[in-house]
Amino acid sequence: MVLASIFDLTSACRKTNGAIPPKLVGASTTVIGSHMYLFGGRQVAERKMASDLYRFDLETLVWTKLPNHPDDDLPCPRYFHSSDSWGNLLIIFGGMSNQPDSPNPDELCVLNDVRLYDIEAGRWLPPTPDGGGEAPRARYAHLSSVTADRLFIIGGQDFFNTWLDDVCVYDLLARTWVQRRDYPRHCGTYRSVAVSSNLTVRHPTPQNHPRFSSSASDDSENTAPESLVFHPYSAAPTEDHPADIYLYSNYNFTDVKRELEVFSPLPDTDFTITDRSGSMAGTTFPPGLRFPTGAILGNHLIIAGTYLAHSYQSFSIWVLDLQTMHWSRIDPGKAVENGSWFRGCLAPYSNKFYIFGNRDGNLVDDYNRRLLSWEHVAVVDLEAFGIYQPPPARVDISMQELGLTALEEGILADFEVVCEDGRKVPCSRKLLEDRWPWFRDQRRKLLESALHAMESMPTSSMHVDLPSTYKGADPRLTPRALHLSEPYPITLALIQYFYAQALITPLQQAPAVLSQLLVLATTYNIEHLEELVKHAMHRALSNSTSVGVYEVATLCNCRSLQIRALKTVMSYTQKRSGTGKSKDGRGPPPPPSNSDHNTNGGGESYSRPRGTSDAKWRTMGGGGDNTGTYSSKFVI
Repeated sequence: MVLASIFDLTSACRKTNGAIPPKLVGASTTVIGSHMYLFGGRQVAERKMASDLYRFDLETLVWTKLPNHPDDDLPCPRYFHSSDSWGNLLIIFGGMSNQPDSPNPDELCVLNDVRLYDIEAGRWLPPTPDGGGEAPRARYAHLSSVTADRLFIIGGQDFFNTWLDDVCVYDLLARTWVQRRDYPRHCGTYRSVAVSSNLTVRHPTPQNHPRFSSSASDDSENTAPESLVFHPYSAAPTEDHPADIYLYSNYNFTDVKRELEVFSPLPDTDFTITDRSGSMAGTTFPPGLRFPTGAILGNHLIIAGTYLAHSYQSFSIWVLDLQTMHWSRIDPGKAVENGSWFRGCLAPYSNKFYIFGNRDGNLVDDYNRRLLSWEHVAVVDLEAFGIYQPPPARVDISMQELGLTALEEGILADFEVVCEDGRKVPCSRKLLEDRWPWFRDQRRKLLESALHAMESMPTSSMHVDLPSTYKGADPRLTPRALHLSEPYPITLALIQYFYAQALITPLQQAPAVLSQLLVLATTYNIEHLEELVKHAMHRALSNSTSVGVYEVATLCNCRSLQIRALKTVMSYTQKRSGTGKSKDGRGPPPPPSNSDHNTNGGGESYSRPRGTSDAKWRTMGGGGDNTGTYSSKFVI
């Protein structure tokens, strides 16, 4: 019962506003930035095709019907077409439409045209040529995806409902069809989905950048290269690291068959296809989902669709971890428990999944009519399930190591950050100004204060100062030093971040240090540091760290991380029900282990840093020696 209420924290159902589209059949939806674009479909009430374009604001939940420019050659009305995004362009292909110049509105035809809509200009671009012999046959209910500046059209059906078993590739730069390949599988929107991402996830390895001076390599105060920790990060696709297309199919719904194939683009116009169906594993698998939608977020493939059984019907969301190839189910709570829900889409920038429908509708009736409603939207926070896009790397791995080396060897150090115990961290003032906006602003105020003081110097002995409202720089800042009321290890970890633009040292990976870095990132509005800390906390979240993560996430208003930590605490508490609680009564104690004692090798205990839990912490893998100490001389 308690866990059910926690799952409800991850999702919410909201009513949409604005120019809400009518109920449609076969409309397309595409997310570009913070907006979703809806095009075409057949209007249920009037039984006619539409070529209207709507925009949905994913933040305000407001619909806008976009006007057509009078000089544009508009695409013909259609449904069961495909839509994708490429930069700021919306790409429409194929679908079924009314027969041109026919007086009978029920006389249909199938299309194979490519139409582009410029989001910034708000204009439809002129139609592209047919493309000669490589142009695909007209089709509808097909799959599509964009990667490596190419549009892939997969499967679908022709006018006579015959399966088209091929893959056609359209070069978006040259605006022409460049390849057609046989693909002996029946793929269509009823049972399959093809997805790719604008970002790839890299799993870096240390570069072991050489030291500036050979004598520094033996210094015990320097971080050993083999102890550095590198988390996965997001990056734009390249020829060496392309964005693959994942094609997932499920069929034979009474005895579900599942297939997963990966399309990998090559530097030329060709591509490879790898069958990963046999690699999928897990204790549970997705049921047969009809008209599935999907997306790639970080290392996860998201599949969502309508599940229909004799005794139970629902909109179901499943996730495949592309590293472990294990399936898991996303529980959206009560947000989609009632009503009819059919169309899902992902907002990668916010790690949220949007499900459109009507919470007062009937799922079975609407499914039988293939009806899509847009009056309500359910928003699912995927980060609360540990599914999110890793933050990007601001500099490459070699530059991260080089920056850390420059700090430890005192290269160009002309400034000091003084800790609460009086210890000092030498560093570069220019580097802090470039990478710490708060510090740059305070330095500007310090210079302005000096000029103000010079201008207000008395000109005679009879001068009397007038009250002034001028506010100078933070009093902790002097021309040569900044005084921070933080312990030395926390201060050093912060300066290490500014130099490396990453969290790579064992000191930075310690849970207690991460907690205080999150507080500092929130206090000084360092967004990139906040994202890196949350990324590290997600990866290190465990039974022994969950209480502390929950507390600091609550303090710093990191809701997604807070909910996931709370679920971990409650799940662990349920498993250990009847075995006792921790002395403070706030959560379960960590498993007994020598590594849980917050002491160094000699048994000396250390007080916890401010803003962190008094629950016992374990040093993360790669950063500790399982005795509660760090591989460097700094101990929390």
